[in-house]
Amino acid sequence: MTIIFLGMITHWRYVSVEDGTNEFLYGFPLAFMCRGWHTSLSFQIFVSELVFNFLVYFTFLLTVIWLVDSYLKPIIVHKYLKFGLYSIAILTMSFYGFLFSNPNNVFKIKRDFNYSEIRSGVKFFWQKDKR
Repeated sequence: MTIIFLGMITHWRYVSVEDGTNEFLYGFPLAFMCRGWHTSLSFQIFVSELVFNFLVYFTFLLTVIWLVDSYLKPIIVHKYLKFGLYSIAILTMSFYGFLFSNPNNVFKIKRDFNYSEIRSGVKFFWQKDKR
């Protein structure tokens, strides 16, 4: 579930980068990805923010599932639903694996620029960016 939510739903920020251009940053609660500035069709991926976001999603979903299972109703996952969730998770991981395997991508430990936010919102992976 963590992989599905991390890949499907994100928070976008349209920002003005200090000493740079306007840019889209993606990720919730911390921005972990933006367009690469050195060449087209590349990305900058900030690893510590990505790991932190993954841990936040995992902790939140684990808590919600545990609370529902313990106090409301035991969760019984049927075979077809389990197969569907695994399929969606594998497709999401494959997509991001393909996206991150581009040799032009830049992986940084931490974001190394400042920005001021212009607009923000929630985005599903199939939606287009709107400036």
